Amino acid sequence: MEKDLLELQTLIDVHFEQRKKEEEELVALKERIERRRSERAEQQRFRTEKERERQAKLAEEKMRKEEEEAKKRAEDDAKKKKVLSNMGAHFGGYLVKAEQKRGKRQTGREMKLRILSERKKPLDIDYMGEEQLR
Repeated sequence: MEKDLLELQTLIDVHFEQRKKEEEELVALKERIERRRSERAEQQRFRTEKERERQAKLAEEKMRKEEEEAKKRAEDDAKKKKVLSNMGAHFGGYLVKAEQKRGKRQTGREMKLRILSERKKPLDIDYMGEEQLR
């Protein structure tokens, strides 16, 4: 019996030692898992921050390009207006001179046409019968 008791006691001791080792392994594993989680969270924060910076940089670059394009368009429009106004001023002067030359010749003719059109009144034949038309 003593032998059995001793054997049982050693088995119990071995079991408790084994259980203690397993508990230690489990605690170490949990710590490793928790450490890895925190590392991943830190990496994710770092990636998110980097992505935010990249997006901000892209937005800033896009804004700068749009401003440059708007500035360039405004300059081009100003140049076009300047050229057109210069060209228009000279061409407009030409048109005015041509109109004046032509106008002096045609004023008599135009006056006659205007006077005749005022004198002639259109007949309202829509409501007239056959007898009235004759």
